[in-house]
Amino acid sequence: MIDRRTFVRSAAILGASPMLVPVPGRAEAYPSKPVTIIVPFAAGQSGDVLARILSEPLGKMWGKSLIVENKVGAGGAIGSQFVAKAPGDGYTLLLGSSGPMAIAPNLVKNVGYDPRKDFTPIMNIAGVAQALVVPASSKYRSVRDLVADAKARPDKLSYGSGGNGSTQHLTMEMLKQHAGISMVHVPYKGTAPAYTDLIGGQLDVLVDSAPGVVPFLQSDKVRVLAVSTAKRMPSWPNVPTMAESGFPDFDVLGWLGIVAPQGLSPAIQKRLNDDLKTALANDAVKANLARLGMISLGTSPEEFGRYIDTELAKFGDVIRKGGITVE
Repeated sequence: MIDRRTFVRSAAILGASPMLVPVPGRAEAYPSKPVTIIVPFAAGQSGDVLARILSEPLGKMWGKSLIVENKVGAGGAIGSQFVAKAPGDGYTLLLGSSGPMAIAPNLVKNVGYDPRKDFTPIMNIAGVAQALVVPASSKYRSVRDLVADAKARPDKLSYGSGGNGSTQHLTMEMLKQHAGISMVHVPYKGTAPAYTDLIGGQLDVLVDSAPGVVPFLQSDKVRVLAVSTAKRMPSWPNVPTMAESGFPDFDVLGWLGIVAPQGLSPAIQKRLNDDLKTALANDAVKANLARLGMISLGTSPEEFGRYIDTELAKFGDVIRKGGITVE
C-alpha cells in the first residue's frame, strides 16, 4: 500500500519529468530536423518555383531548413515513387500536381504508386490555369473562331503541348471532346520549343499554363483566347473562360499541393496544414503567387483528398474517351 507521502513524492518526480508522461498525437517537437520537399519536375517549373517561395516562411516558422530537392523523370512519376516509399514521419514531402497525381495513374500501367493509398493529403496550395494561346498574328480572335475553323477543316489544324499525356494535352483533348472537333496533336519535350513553332507559324494553337504564357504575352508575341478555369483569372480580367466561350461544363485547373507518405500522424498533418495556411497569408508569398498567375487555394486535408478523387475520375474519363496512350 502506498502512503500519502510516497504518492506525493512520486507525483512530484513525474511532474518534473514530462517525457515520462507522453501525450498522444502532440506535434510540438516537429520538426526537429530539416524537412525535404521533393519536386518531381525540373528547376524553374511552376512546382519548383512554388516550393522555393514557401521554403523561406516555413523555414523561419520552424527554425529548420526546408530543403527543395528535384527528382525528375517519367512526367513526375520518379519523384512521386520516391516519396511514396519514404517513411511517413513528415520529413519527406512531395509537391504533387495534377500530372503525376491525377493523370499518370490513369495513363501509365504500373505507375509505381497509388495517389490515394500511398499518400497523406496535406493541402492543395495553388491552382494554375491552362491557357489557349495563338500567335499574335493569328486570325482567331476567340475560341468560337478556332472551333468553327476546326469543324470546317477536320485534322487540318495543329496544336502543341508540353508532352503527350500532360495537363496541357488533356486540356485540349477535353475541348476537342466538348466541341466535337478533330485536330492534330504535336507533343514537345517542354513548351519552350513549342513557342518557337507557334510564333513561327508552324502551330495553330498551343495550350500552356498561365505562368508559362506570361513572358510571351508581355512581349506581344501571343494572344490568349481563353483560360480553362471556371472563373476568370484576377490577373487577366479581360480573358474569357472556356465556359464563357460556349462550353459551360469546362473546368481544368493545373493544381499544386503538398502530400506526405502514408502513415503520417494526424497531429503532424494538422501542423503542416496550419503552417502552410500561415505561409500563404504572408504578403510576400501572396505577391509572388499573383505575379506568377497562380491562384491561392489553401484547402483542408479532407478537401484535398476529395479533390484528388474528383481529378482522378475526370482525367480518367477524358483519357478513356480519347483513347489516349503513352509509349
